[in-house]
Amino acid sequence: MGKFRSKLKGQTKGKRWPKGQSSSSNPETRKYRDQAKSRFFQENLGPSNLTSDALRKHDSLGTYAPPKLPSEAPQMDEDVESVGTSFRTLQTFASDWSECSNASFSRLLHVFRPDSALHKEMLAVLAAVTEVIKQNGGAETSTEYYAALMTTLEVAETEDSVAAVLSLLNMGLKSVTPNVLRVQFAQASKVFIDLLNKNAQSDSNVVIKSLLGILSNLLRVQELAVWSNASTLQIFGTVLAFTCHSKPKIRKAAQHGVCTILKASCFMVDEAESAPTNHPAAAHAAQFCVQQIESSTGTAGQTTTLHTLTFLKDIIHTFPKAQIKSTCETILKIMTMNNPLISSCGMQVLHSLFSAQGATMPAVLNGQLISALYDYQPASSDTQPTMAWVSVMQQAHVHLADVDVIVSCNTLPKIIKTLTQLWLSERPEVMNATTHALQTILEDCVAPACATSDVAEQFTVNLEKCINSIASCLGYQYNKAWHQVLHVIAVMFKVAGKHCSHLLLNCLKQLAELRDSYKFSYNNELENAVGAAVKSMGPDVVLSIISLQKNEDEINIDRSWLIPVLKENVQYSTLEYFVKSILPLAVMCQRKSTALSTQNDGIGAHSYELLYVQLWNLLPSFCKHPTDVKTNFKSIAKVLGSAISDKKELRLAVMGSLRKLIATAQENENEDEMKEIGRFAKNYLPLLFNLYTSKPNGTDEEGQRLAALDTVKVYLSIAPRELPNDLFTNALERLKSISDPAESFVKESILDLIRVLAPYQDAKSIHLLYDQCIQHLADVKNNKEQKKAYRLLEEVCSSESAGCKEFVTENRKLVQKLLLKSLDTAAVSSKGARLRCLNYLVKAQPMLDHESKLLRSVVPEAVLCCKDINEKCRLAAYDLLNTVGETLASKDQMKEYIGLLIAGLAGTPQMITATVLALASVTHNFSGSLGIDNLNQILQTVGHLLTTAIREVVASCLSFVKVYITSMPAPIIATSLGVIVKSITSMTEDCKRHFRLKVRDILDRLVRKYGCESITPHVPASDKMMHRRLRNLRKLNARKKKQKEAQKKDEEEQCDDEEFAVRAKPRSMEDILADSDSDLDGMDVDEPGVNKRKINTWIHEDADNIVDFTDPSTVSKISATKPGHGPVPAATLQKKDRGFKTSADGRLIIGDDSDSDDARTLKKKPTINLNSDSESEDDHKSAAETAILGNKKRKRFDTESVRSGVSSQPAMKYKAGGSGIHRPLKSSTASVHSGAGSEYKSMKAKGDVKTKGKVDPYAYLPLSRSTLNKRKRVKSSGQFKSIVRAAKSGAKKGAKANKKNRN
Repeated sequence: MGKFRSKLKGQTKGKRWPKGQSSSSNPETRKYRDQAKSRFFQENLGPSNLTSDALRKHDSLGTYAPPKLPSEAPQMDEDVESVGTSFRTLQTFASDWSECSNASFSRLLHVFRPDSALHKEMLAVLAAVTEVIKQNGGAETSTEYYAALMTTLEVAETEDSVAAVLSLLNMGLKSVTPNVLRVQFAQASKVFIDLLNKNAQSDSNVVIKSLLGILSNLLRVQELAVWSNASTLQIFGTVLAFTCHSKPKIRKAAQHGVCTILKASCFMVDEAESAPTNHPAAAHAAQFCVQQIESSTGTAGQTTTLHTLTFLKDIIHTFPKAQIKSTCETILKIMTMNNPLISSCGMQVLHSLFSAQGATMPAVLNGQLISALYDYQPASSDTQPTMAWVSVMQQAHVHLADVDVIVSCNTLPKIIKTLTQLWLSERPEVMNATTHALQTILEDCVAPACATSDVAEQFTVNLEKCINSIASCLGYQYNKAWHQVLHVIAVMFKVAGKHCSHLLLNCLKQLAELRDSYKFSYNNELENAVGAAVKSMGPDVVLSIISLQKNEDEINIDRSWLIPVLKENVQYSTLEYFVKSILPLAVMCQRKSTALSTQNDGIGAHSYELLYVQLWNLLPSFCKHPTDVKTNFKSIAKVLGSAISDKKELRLAVMGSLRKLIATAQENENEDEMKEIGRFAKNYLPLLFNLYTSKPNGTDEEGQRLAALDTVKVYLSIAPRELPNDLFTNALERLKSISDPAESFVKESILDLIRVLAPYQDAKSIHLLYDQCIQHLADVKNNKEQKKAYRLLEEVCSSESAGCKEFVTENRKLVQKLLLKSLDTAAVSSKGARLRCLNYLVKAQPMLDHESKLLRSVVPEAVLCCKDINEKCRLAAYDLLNTVGETLASKDQMKEYIGLLIAGLAGTPQMITATVLALASVTHNFSGSLGIDNLNQILQTVGHLLTTAIREVVASCLSFVKVYITSMPAPIIATSLGVIVKSITSMTEDCKRHFRLKVRDILDRLVRKYGCESITPHVPASDKMMHRRLRNLRKLNARKKKQKEAQKKDEEEQCDDEEFAVRAKPRSMEDILADSDSDLDGMDVDEPGVNKRKINTWIHEDADNIVDFTDPSTVSKISATKPGHGPVPAATLQKKDRGFKTSADGRLIIGDDSDSDDARTLKKKPTINLNSDSESEDDHKSAAETAILGNKKRKRFDTESVRSGVSSQPAMKYKAGGSGIHRPLKSSTASVHSGAGSEYKSMKAKGDVKTKGKVDPYAYLPLSRSTLNKRKRVKSSGQFKSIVRAAKSGAKKGAKANKKNRN
C-alpha cells in the first residue's frame, strides 16, 4: 500500500502556537468557545431528545441490562411509560427486576453492582423466589423466604448458585422467627455443616463467609438447654476453627460470629436477670485459644499466635474466671519470646480484659497479674512498649480498685513509685503517658481510699508512701518534667486534700520553696497546684505553711503572688478566719503605708496600700459558701458597715461580699442564714440609701452608686416585711419635699430607690405612687424625670408581687389610656420603657384581636422604633411585635397582622425601612405560622423594594433576605430562589456597588446551601458580573472546604493527648506497626529484597553483664527502639565559633599567630583552589600570590592580609551583578577556573592534569535527540568543529614539544 504524505505540496503550514502556549487558557482562536458560550445561559433551547424511551434504549445497551423475554415485551412497554411519568425515588435499578418487598433484602437492592456476577445471580434467585411466593399467595415474610431459599439450596447445582443462595440466606436469617430456627436447628445445621466441609478448601470466600454467618445466627437464637448437647458445642467448634484462618475475610467473619454468640445470645440478652454469668461455650472458646497459642511454635506459628491474640481481645472478658487465669498465664508465657509484635498484642489483650465493664476477675487474680507484669516492664527508652505497659498497669489498678479497695491500696505505692521513675525518661511520649496514668490512678484508685476521714486513717501508711513518691519528683533531677509533676500534684491535692491534709504539708512546703527560688520557670503550674490545695485543704492550712508574714510586724511582699491564688480558689471557708487572720494583715499594711508616706517614701506607701486593698478584696471569696454565717456574721457586720460609710476604696468589695452571702444563702435555701443577715438590714439599707443619693465625684464613685443600688435590690429580698414599707413611705415624703430644681439629682435618685421598693408594697401604696409620680406623665417636661416615671410604671406592670398585680388588674384601662395619651409628648429616651409597658399590657390581655384599638395603636409605634438608634429601644420594639404576633397567631389572624405591618410601606423611606425590618422579625419568629401565601406576599413585596434607588430601603431589604434564607426551611427557600436572585440582579448599579459585601454574603450562603448550578439559571445572560461572582464563590467555597479538611486532619495528627489516650476499640496490628518508633530509621536506604516489615530488636548489655534469656526480667533489656536514637544532647549541637578554642573545663586556648597562619589560610576567599591533591606550603603560597597579582590596584597592606588570613578592613557588603560598571570582574585566575572542565586545569602550568577519583580530562559530550533534527544539525556540528580544532592545536603543540625533547 502506498505511503500517504501528510501534506499536499505547496500547502501552507497550519496554525502554530508559540512554544509553551499550546494549552493557554486565553487563546487567540475562540471559535468553538464562543459558540458554546452563546447558548450557555439560555434556559429553553427547544424540545429535548432525552425521553424515557431514549433512557430505556441506553440502559439496554449497558452491561447490566437483562435480556427481554418475548412474552413480557408488551408489559415492559407499559413499564416504560410508567417509569417515565412516575418515578419512585426509594427504588433502584435492581427494583425493576425484583418485586421483593421484604426489608431483609433491601441492602442487595440498594448496593447492587451491575458488574458483579454474584449480585446478578443473587438478584435472579431473589426474583424467582419472590415470584414463587407470590404465586402461592404468600405474604413475603422472612419465614417464607427462608423455606423457599432452603428448597432452592437443595436443587442448586453450580457453585455460583450455591453462593448466591447462601448469601441471601445469611442476609435474611436475622429476621426469621427464632422459634422456626430452633425447630429447624438440627436439620439445617447438618446441611450447612456438610456444605462447609465440602467447601472448606474452596477458593470462594463468599460461600464460607455466608456459611459461618448462618451458623452463627442459628447458634445465637438457641435456648440455654440446647448448649448442653455435645452436637451444639461441636457446631460451635466448627465455627471456632475458622477464627485463625489464613484468609482475612473468612477469619474476620468467624471471629465476628463467635463474638455475637458469646455476647448476644438470646438467653443472655432477653433473659438478662436469669442469664448465667458466662456463656456455656465460653470455656470451650478459651480452651481453643490456649491450645492454638501453645501449639504455634516457630516463625510460621507467630502468625497464628497473632491472629489468636487479636481474637482474644474481643472475647477474653467473657471467659469464666478459671479460664481467664489459664489464658493470662499463657499470654504471659509467650510474651517471654521477646517478639515485639507478640508482646504488644499480649498487652492489648490484657488491656481489653482490665477495661471491660464490671468485675471480670477476682481481686487475688488481679493482684497476681499486676505483680507478674512488673517482670515485663520494658526499658524506658523503648517508647511504644513502655506506653503500652503503662496503659495496661493503669487499667489493672483501676479494675482492682473497683473490685477491692483494700488490695488496691496495698499495690498503689509500688506502681506510683515505678511510674514516677519514668518521668526521668528522655522520651516526651513516655512522660505524657506517665502523667495520664498517674492522674487516672489518683482519681480512680486513691480517691476511694480518701473518701472519708475514717477510711483515710485506715490507709494512712500506703497513702503517705504514695504522696511522698510524687512529692520527691520536685527534686532537680526531674526538672524537665516539672510542669507535668505539678499537674499531678494539683490532682493529688484535689483528691486527698480534704481528709489527708496532714500528709501533704511537706509537699506544700516544697512548692513554696520552689516558688521563692530564683527564676523558677513554671510559676503558672505551681500556682495552679497551690490553688488546688486552697480549694481542698482550706486557706488556713495553706497559709500556715506558706505564710504571708515574715514576722509579727512585717508582711512578706515576695509572697504577694499568693493573694490572687486565694482570691480565685477560696470557698467553703469561715468568716472567723478572715476576721482573725486576713484583717490583721490588712490593718498592718495600712499602718505601714501611712508610716512610709510620712517618711516621703511614695513607692513603698503605694505598694502597701495596694496590698491593703487586695487583702480586703479576698472577702468576697471568703463569702462563697461560708460555714459559719449564723455564728460569726455578727462579728464582722459592724466592720463592714464602717467600710461602706468611711472607706471608699473598700466599698465595692464589701457590697459584693454582702450580695454573695445573700445569694449563697438563697441558693442553699438556708433560712437561718437569711434570717441572720436580714437582721442587719435596718443598719445596712440606710447606709446604702445615703450612698446612692450622694452625688458622685468621678467615675469610681458612680460605679459605687450602681453597686449600692444592686445591693439594695438583693438585700430587700431577705429584709423584714415592715422595713421596705417604712422606707417607701419615707421616700415618698422626701420626694414631696423636694421643690428646688437644684436638687434634681436627689429627686432622680429617690425615684430609682422607689422603683426598687415598689414590688414589696401593697396595692394601696402603689396607688399612692401612681397618683404622685405617674399620673402626670404627659405633662412632665424634664426628660430624665419622664424616663424615671416610665421606669416606675414598667416596674409596677412587670412585677409578680401580689400588690402590683392587684393594682394593674384594677387600673388597667386607666394605665392604657395614659400611655396612649402620652404618645405625642414621650421623649426619645423614654421610648424603650414605654414600649416595655405596652408589651406587659398586651400580654395581660390575651383576648385582643386585630380590630383592637390598642393593637392598632401599638403596632405603628413599634414598627417605627425598629429603626431607633438605641439598641434597647429596638429590642423592646421587636419584643412588642412578637407579643402581638403571638396574640394574633392564637386566633389564626396572621394574615391581618401582616396587613397591619405592610401598611407602613406607603410612608416615608424611614417608615419603609422600619417596616421591612419589622417584617423580617415577624418572618423569623413566626415562620411556621405565616403560611405559604403570606410568605410569598412578603417576599414579592421586599423583592420589588430591592429595585429602588434609595440605599436605606435597599439595606433593610437585604437584611430581610438574609433573615429569610436563614430562618426558612430549605424546600421553601428553594422555591423562592428565582424571586431572590431576580431581585438582587435587578438592583440599581449604585446599590450593587454600595452593598456588594452584603450581596456577597447572601450569595455565598445560597451557593453553599444549594450549589451554584441552582442559582445560575435565574441570572440573566447579560449580567456577566454576577456570573463571574458566582463562579468565584464556588471556587472559594471549594477551596475553603479543602483547607478545612486539611486543617482538621493536621489537628488530628498533631493532637498529642489523643495519641496517648486509651482508645475504646483496641488498635489493630497495622496501627501498632504505624506507631513504631523508627522515625530516624526511616532515613536509612532500604536494601532490595528485604522485607520492610521485618521485626528489629536490640539488646542492651555490656561486657560484664550478659543478658540471660531465661530470666523474665530480660524484657526490660530488649528494645524495639534503636539505642542511641534519643533526643540529641545539647553537647552535640553545633557551637558558635567565638574565635578561640576551649578546653573541657572551659579555659580558653590561645595560640601564637605563627601557629595559626596555616589554619587561617584555609579560610580564604573562594577564588583560591584548595581542592588540589598537593597540600604543601608552596601550593598555598602560590595561590596567595595569584590572588594578590590578580588585582593590581590592591593596596600594599592587603598583601599582608592575604598572607596572614586576617583582614585589616571590614568585608565589603557590595556584590557585583548586572551590566556596565556593575558587571562582575573576574581575575585571570578566576577566568581560568570557570567553565566546564575547570576542575582539571593545572594550578602551575598550562594544560590539564588527572585528578584522583575522577574521569580522565577528555571532552565528554552528552547525547541528545536534538542532534538528529535536520534544522539543528548545523548548530551541533559547529560545537564538534571547535572541539576538533582545539584538539588539533593541542596535538601540534605536543608534537613540537616531542621534537625539542628528542633533539
